[in-house]
Amino acid sequence: MDAIADFWARAQEEFPILLILGGNLVSALLIFIAGIMFGRWLSKRLRKSQFGGSHLDATLRPVMASVVFYIILAMTLYAVLVKLGVPPTSLLAVFGGAALAIGLALRDTLANIAAGVMLLILRPLKVGDFVDIGQSTVGTVEEIGLFTSTIRNLENVAVYLPNSLIWGNRIQNFGRHINRKAIVEIGVGYGTDLEATRKLLLDLMAGHPGLVEDAQTPPELYVMGFGDSAINLSCRCWLPGDNWLQRISDLRIAIKSTLDNAGVEIPFPQRVIHMAKAD
Repeated sequence: MDAIADFWARAQEEFPILLILGGNLVSALLIFIAGIMFGRWLSKRLRKSQFGGSHLDATLRPVMASVVFYIILAMTLYAVLVKLGVPPTSLLAVFGGAALAIGLALRDTLANIAAGVMLLILRPLKVGDFVDIGQSTVGTVEEIGLFTSTIRNLENVAVYLPNSLIWGNRIQNFGRHINRKAIVEIGVGYGTDLEATRKLLLDLMAGHPGLVEDAQTPPELYVMGFGDSAINLSCRCWLPGDNWLQRISDLRIAIKSTLDNAGVEIPFPQRVIHMAKAD
């Protein structure tokens, strides 16, 4: 122990600057490790449902987690550089110039951040909504992040879209309202009794399982036009918006079965060809 004490005393006398620099390096490294670990821990806690309870919207969790992590990272880097002896005033100038350079180099990334902020403020979609983005990506919103959003499509494949692409496209949100109006187009033959068919289909829709009783309008049926081979009808009623594909499929099957049982013809396009006789 005496030898170690003598060595330490001699080192302090002969290499004071080196010891101070080494101590600052070790302290800076510890600050950096502690800051990164704390940032990751807090970010993971924010992403989990138990943190903040039901008061924190699931849509905001990923963005808040990312923002908090990057803020802690920036504060950690600032503390590390100050510990290494860099003057704070110089750091502010360096950070300002770096921010300008990064902003010019990462314009698309900043556009994604701005689009993500607009998505969170205006809320055209939220986690759990079933959406159609630009008529190309259809699925359920799983996460709205700081740079990208995740949508799980009908094939259970995760699709990652830049926020700017979502914000710049048409967003069709099927989950915004509880109820949806089902519209089924069908054609009947020209020899059909339209009044009897109208009453038949209205009664069917009125008694259909899952029909919204207190809907804005009762079941409706309209004659939309006269086609080449059929009279086009439009059947409309309100159904719950959940499990939509199954509900609209059941309604189509019920309409087809009802018309078949009533002997109503559902024609298909036909062509009559007259053959000219040779002289």
